[in-house]
Amino acid sequence: MKAEFTGIILAVAAVVVESVAQLLLKVGAAGGPAIIAPFYRRRVERLPGAASAKRWIGLGLLAYGLEILLYTLALHYLDVSVAFPLGSLCFVGVALLSSIFLGEAVGRIRWIGVSCILAGAICVTL
Repeated sequence: MKAEFTGIILAVAAVVVESVAQLLLKVGAAGGPAIIAPFYRRRVERLPGAASAKRWIGLGLLAYGLEILLYTLALHYLDVSVAFPLGSLCFVGVALLSSIFLGEAVGRIRWIGVSCILAGAICVTL
């Protein structure tokens, strides 16, 4: 059970990193921090190089590299039939992060879908 728990923690960490990677790539694709919600944009713009779209894309690619490492480690401890469905939690993470940090509107139907994904991932791990 301990090995499986380690795998689940690694898979969830991979999902968090992948969700952040998606956000970083979105900001980079948009040309920089202008799309970030104002509350967070003021803080981010203080960072050196924050205006560089290439920097955001580079950080997104680095995050994807870390995600691959974490997911590969998770596969060491988990069956693929458990790890792969846990990867769907990225949809949950991206919906949350894009809503909070980018101010994207996530409607009720989409939140219901996200809830279904979350419930399914929980069922797979039980």
